[in-house]
Amino acid sequence: MGPYTGRDPNVKKPEWLRQRAPQGERFEEVKESISRLNLNTVCQEAQCPNIGECWNGGGDGIATATIMVLGDTCTRGCRFCAVKTSRTPPPPDPMEPLNTALAIASWGVDYIVITKCRS
Repeated sequence: MGPYTGRDPNVKKPEWLRQRAPQGERFEEVKESISRLNLNTVCQEAQCPNIGECWNGGGDGIATATIMVLGDTCTRGCRFCAVKTSRTPPPPDPMEPLNTALAIASWGVDYIVITKCRS
């Protein structure tokens, strides 16, 4: 047994626990578009480990992205979430509605989820 972990260091972790780094053509297109259009996604803000699988379509080929409207700062402050929080977030970007529409039209993903992180 390991002195700090309490587990046998010779036993490998299961394959399902290992996550590949996000990659792929659609992933790169969506990522570039988000940056260019000054948008935010829960996928990025919450540091989701499945981001590449969702944006590329994973094993079933169905691609999904979650746009976070009203900025990248949440007013809720859930303890399980990695999205940054503030009681007084910055004002929304006036171009966000148009940029969101442009992104959705160009991404070519199957499902778009739009969410907000403000109370």
